[in-house]
Amino acid sequence: MHQELVIDVSEYETRVALYGDEILQEVHIERDGRYSLTGSIYRGCVNRVVPGIQAAFVEFGGDRPGFLHVRDVVPRAIGAIDSDRRRVDEHARNRSEEPLDIRSVLHEGQSLLVQVSKDPIAGKGARLTTNLTVAGRYLVLMPYNDRIGVSQRIREDAERERLRDLMDNFRHEMPSSCGYIVRTVAEGVPIEDLEDDVEFLERLWQQVTEKAKAVANGEVVYQELPLHTRAVRDLVNTKVKSIVVNDEDTLAQVKDFVTSYMPEYISGLTLTTDSKHQRHKLNEELEKALMRKAELPSGGYLLIENTESMCTVDVNTGRFVGSKNLEDTAFKTNMEAARVIAREVRVRNIGGLVVVDFIDMEEAVHRRDVIAAFERAFEGDPSRVQIGDFSEFGLVELSRKRTRKTLAEQMGDRCSRCDGEGIVRGLETTAFDLFRALHAAVEARVEDQSLKLRYLVRTSREVADRMVGQESARLEHLSTELECEICFEVEQDCGPGEFTLIELPDPQSQ
Repeated sequence: MHQELVIDVSEYETRVALYGDEILQEVHIERDGRYSLTGSIYRGCVNRVVPGIQAAFVEFGGDRPGFLHVRDVVPRAIGAIDSDRRRVDEHARNRSEEPLDIRSVLHEGQSLLVQVSKDPIAGKGARLTTNLTVAGRYLVLMPYNDRIGVSQRIREDAERERLRDLMDNFRHEMPSSCGYIVRTVAEGVPIEDLEDDVEFLERLWQQVTEKAKAVANGEVVYQELPLHTRAVRDLVNTKVKSIVVNDEDTLAQVKDFVTSYMPEYISGLTLTTDSKHQRHKLNEELEKALMRKAELPSGGYLLIENTESMCTVDVNTGRFVGSKNLEDTAFKTNMEAARVIAREVRVRNIGGLVVVDFIDMEEAVHRRDVIAAFERAFEGDPSRVQIGDFSEFGLVELSRKRTRKTLAEQMGDRCSRCDGEGIVRGLETTAFDLFRALHAAVEARVEDQSLKLRYLVRTSREVADRMVGQESARLEHLSTELECEICFEVEQDCGPGEFTLIELPDPQSQ
């Protein structure tokens, strides 16, 4: 697959799009004043310890306190800037003998280094961890962890063993006992490049520790790279043949980074002035990614529904009727859907639990082939993905690590009319609500009953037309029953299902 990285920079936002064979595979957006916090390290202060959920809330400089669970607490890290080192170290020595209790390592007012592992999402504060990491080109430094890990996407056992041995040797030569994770892009790179990355990360971490002791609580200690540079670091690999940038200043920054850390890609770096993102129809692709419906090549389609707890995907044959039988049609549609779902999940940045309702298949071999295709389709996804098998109800569950907002959350706002539920109150329901409101208003009136009652209803054009049209008979009956006059006034700002009932004075009483 020929891949291309397009960096589109404007004065109000930066967009990075990864294409594979000119098909959008992944997109990242950062807007002015709304940068991703994930990966940044802060000097935090414990605001509250909650034993009931084994967690603490930490003030770190965000809009609201971050959430730190006990599973994300590394005792070795707690004493980095806190004076109460003895108690932490004692528990660290005994951590294998008993479960870690949040009260034994954290207390209110305590200073500690925290890293954002998940951006604030859906009204929740940021997720924090003390298991800090700092990423380089080929390696990820873990200062409070002593293990060596190799990316699971490096498949060959010999290469994995080579990389692990090299990292063990490097670690023995360094004064600190840090751990490392070898990234996928390190596959096949010479020892000199890994050594340079180790030295760079060691120097960087030294700067971080020095700054952490100098800054106040709530201040940033280490900030992740800006989007355009971070995308080059994380997304560029041997499959990426070109990096296209539309801004000269941004191009200069990217060029400096590429020259220092990945010079083999300097030839593919180019400046464009012809709106590359428009040639690839990025705007149109983003609009499609905000829709519920996603088309399949054969004529089938997907219905993608996001809720707060999960995402559901329903696979439908649509116009595709196949040529043999129902089983063959279902199998071919599901195989297409597996590939498209993986792309849609990645483009939309859907995280958490995803439940897929594939079309029912009788053949066990077909179900195995669909799962295998599903797993292959997610192989290029940088986020960790776990895929289950078909359940007894024909559903497939997958879990994808969520670190930032979905594309819909970034580009959309919660509907003020339906509160993001995706539905609005129907006209018939609104009409019946209005009838009940009129009844209640008349029954609650305790003033002179001899006066003629008059009510003004301010509502939308759709509701007013419904009342004087389809509901006119009911309205006339209600007016006679309640002995009142009812009139309507169109309110332009009134949404579906909304109305205001106003009692007007009786003209005869004036």
